[in-house]
Amino acid sequence: MSDIQQYLFEVDKNKSAAKDVAQNSARKLESKELKLINLITDLEPYINAKDDAARRSNSIGYLADVLDAVSPRVLSGQERRLLVDFILNRLESDTEGIGSSARALLALERLGKWDSTLAQRVLQTFVDHANPLKQFKLQSERYAILQLIDLLMAKYRTALQSLHDSDANLLPSFIALFEGEKDPRNLMIVFSVLQVPLAEWDVHAYAQDLFDAVFNYFPITFKPPPDDPYGITAQDLKDRLKGCIAASGECAPYAFPALLDKLDSTAMNTKRDVLHTIQACVVSYEPKTVNLYSVTLWDALKFEILAAQEEDLVNEALKALALIATAFSTGMDGPLTAYLRPIVKECNEHLEDAPTTQSRAAGRILHAVSSAAPVVADRIVKGILPTLFTLFKSSESIAKRRGLIEVLNEILKAYIDMHASGDALILEGLKSHSSDALEVMLRATVSAPKAEVSFRLASLNGLVQLTAIPKLLSDEEVERTVDAVTDMVLHEQTAGHGDIRTEAIAALTEMAHTVPDTVRNKAIPAMMVDLPDSPSDDTSYKSTLEALARLSTETEIFDTIVVRLKSRLSAARHHQAPTSYQHALLLALLYAFTYGSPLQEDGAVRSSYFGDYAEPLLALIKEAAPGSRDSAETEIVGRITNILLRSQTPHFQSTVYRTSLQRLVDEQRTKGESVQSLAPLSLHYFAALRPEVVEPTDVHNLLKTLGSLLLDGANSDASTSVLLRHITLLVNKFLTPKTMQASLQDAGLDVTPLLAANPTQQQIHISLAITKALILLGKTSALTSTYLHVLLDLLPAASTQTAQAFATLLAPDALLSKVNHCTVSPLHKQRTFALLTPSLLAALKTAEPSRKQPYLLALAGILQHIPYTVLQPSLLELVPSLLQVLDLPTSQSTVQDVKPPILAILEAALLHDPDTLSEHASSLITRLLTCASPPLKSKSSAPKAPNTTTVTTPGSQPPPSVNSPAVRAKALQCLTLLPTHLKREVVLPFRRQIIRKLVPSLDDSKRSVRTEAVKCRGAWMGMEEEAAE
Repeated sequence: MSDIQQYLFEVDKNKSAAKDVAQNSARKLESKELKLINLITDLEPYINAKDDAARRSNSIGYLADVLDAVSPRVLSGQERRLLVDFILNRLESDTEGIGSSARALLALERLGKWDSTLAQRVLQTFVDHANPLKQFKLQSERYAILQLIDLLMAKYRTALQSLHDSDANLLPSFIALFEGEKDPRNLMIVFSVLQVPLAEWDVHAYAQDLFDAVFNYFPITFKPPPDDPYGITAQDLKDRLKGCIAASGECAPYAFPALLDKLDSTAMNTKRDVLHTIQACVVSYEPKTVNLYSVTLWDALKFEILAAQEEDLVNEALKALALIATAFSTGMDGPLTAYLRPIVKECNEHLEDAPTTQSRAAGRILHAVSSAAPVVADRIVKGILPTLFTLFKSSESIAKRRGLIEVLNEILKAYIDMHASGDALILEGLKSHSSDALEVMLRATVSAPKAEVSFRLASLNGLVQLTAIPKLLSDEEVERTVDAVTDMVLHEQTAGHGDIRTEAIAALTEMAHTVPDTVRNKAIPAMMVDLPDSPSDDTSYKSTLEALARLSTETEIFDTIVVRLKSRLSAARHHQAPTSYQHALLLALLYAFTYGSPLQEDGAVRSSYFGDYAEPLLALIKEAAPGSRDSAETEIVGRITNILLRSQTPHFQSTVYRTSLQRLVDEQRTKGESVQSLAPLSLHYFAALRPEVVEPTDVHNLLKTLGSLLLDGANSDASTSVLLRHITLLVNKFLTPKTMQASLQDAGLDVTPLLAANPTQQQIHISLAITKALILLGKTSALTSTYLHVLLDLLPAASTQTAQAFATLLAPDALLSKVNHCTVSPLHKQRTFALLTPSLLAALKTAEPSRKQPYLLALAGILQHIPYTVLQPSLLELVPSLLQVLDLPTSQSTVQDVKPPILAILEAALLHDPDTLSEHASSLITRLLTCASPPLKSKSSAPKAPNTTTVTTPGSQPPPSVNSPAVRAKALQCLTLLPTHLKREVVLPFRRQIIRKLVPSLDDSKRSVRTEAVKCRGAWMGMEEEAAE
């Protein structure tokens, strides 16, 4: 059996096997076992089978597959030319298998480039004998032809354009070739192919035919099928179609009217497509072409803005208007004037009625058009501002004046946007009105009634924008503006409604960015004068310090601010100012270094700041007697030290450690009282240091001291928290994983002995702190697992406080971070979840109901810090325990802390895995209703004493609810999700019960709870409406 016979035998049953046969023939051609003439001779009886169209088609398919598999240089140029002639001659008399013919030609072109004449003949043959393509029913055949034509357009563009120039009948036939195509893959190529003649050929005589050929597909409503292997989206088709419509200005007489007609559609997607296409046309067509339709476009587009339907449509219409203005902005004075004249006239008319929706829309139009180019903005200003200021001066209505200032602000914002993009501004028109604008805004900001907040804020915003436009105001005018805003920050005393000091501080901060010298020379001195050495009023200085701290975000005035704050702090200490004032000054310094813009050196905060600010503060702390040290001040100084030290080089840190701060270590090593008083400072200091800087002996000694202090049990809760954090930091950061257990044993902090027999609360907290350090470290798996199981062994007899403390294992701590050179394993939460959860769930299954509370509290404490994606695979096992957490007696404050995160987990489960909760619907609804119930208002509803409550098991009566507002609101949010996320048949039986029990929540004393109750009732009431429909 010959290759062609074998191919024909296989092709309809097994295309892969048929392909292999063709590839085998190609290998024979390459090895000279088969000559091309013999292959064609063998093919002849089948390719000329007059009574069998399928055989003729498959025969051409065989030839195409062979040519596709042949390597370059196997066929000579003459042989390739003969094959092309053979295929084209055959097409003139028989189009059966035309798709395979196209594939064969594609393969031949790949084997060697054609000359111009041959490329022209190929296109002409298909245009003459395959027209229209829709006569071929198979998409694959049409696709192969389109691929061939697309190749010709891409590689033989000049030759095809020459063919068009010499044959006036080519283009009409070429357009008709694609008529009626509907397949998305084919249309992607059709639009690309038609874009070439539209963009490059002289199509004046057939512009309407070309436009109609593509616009027939507008708007695209294609929706790709699920799992579409080709990945063609509606947006892909829209972009190709848009490119065709915008390719030639010859289409403008047909495109703009047709697009504007479609703009009247009620379909929002159609409107979007129209606006995007108009934008593309304005950008692509020549300005003189756009000029013919600019006023018509304005009349249509303004309606989309003035009668806004959706915000994104407004934005697209504004963008189109701006693009038209941009097209006329370079050397087209007449068209620009003609375009702007109706815009200015219309906007001036709307300003007369300000403030209205139309006047605000007019402001947006003016902003968009002015942003097009400086010359456009100058024309707008000359046409709008005279009318605007005339209307402002003639009106006594504050509302009208506010509306006019808002429009002015829109124009000013356009200038700022252009300056930010690097355009050279034209200020001629604006400068002639700048004095009027400044006076109007200053008067409104300073003198308007305090209750007119929106008016004053609009004016304040205008002042910021006036100062942001370079060279618009004189130096004196800028100083007046800064003085006025500074005065608002310092001296406005209005409380509640009318207080705009916060906005004034924000405005001054923005001015610091644009006119830093003026703010430095005028505002900061005025603020420092307002800051006393020793204030008599605790609140008089707060807004001033807030302003100074926020101004520190500007790099150019940062140093000035921190120097002045440091000087004022020294004066306050000298005059023995109240401690609260000194704390406020320190907090301002801390804010400046944390959120401000200190100067940088090699990506780190400039090292000189440490010597200038941290070291003097540290000296004051260390010189104070241990009993007189202020813990709050020590903590603030520690945080400032941390910020300034942590990013420094190891060399710099080593120098600091060996010299100025070695005394701190020495003092901590020898004096227990000093350790306790310096603990907040020491914590932040050691957090800043790199591990390689600190001496191991210092770490071991400090660990021993900290452990001894904690085991004494004579510390306040705040001191205990700091000491525990300190231990966690030291263990995580400075102890070597290989010698971890030996180091802990040497310091007397090995967890196993600490918890060996009847451990105290202090020993338990130390054990949790050490285990937390190991969990974050992630390099001592065996030891971590041992410690966790030792801790779990405490739960059967654990107190509520101990069980609740398990939450600290995964609780976030800002100091335990990579910024502070700690080791934080990215999988530490996943590992901890995998280690603890199975044991806790197993214990809950066997524990007596009266002893479940410690396990539930420990489980809830762990889960509240676990991402939902981590616990999601274990949700089925977790749900019963989560529901039992909601049953915990609510009279204990500890339970109030664990319920909201558990409810958040259930909420996430309802959103992402509702089927997991379906079988627990009854239990879930009962508990959610209990959690959502507000406190009973009668005296008899007082909660029971904590020692009389027990864990409620499923099926028993839940305890009286005294849930916090956070618990009640979150429970109602979960209830709201049930009707839409669980199956209807599951939740419908509970509908009446839930609606009835929501009544007390609708009268809850907290507004946030009442709001959620209304939403919840609406969701459940909606089920009845759905049933009625």
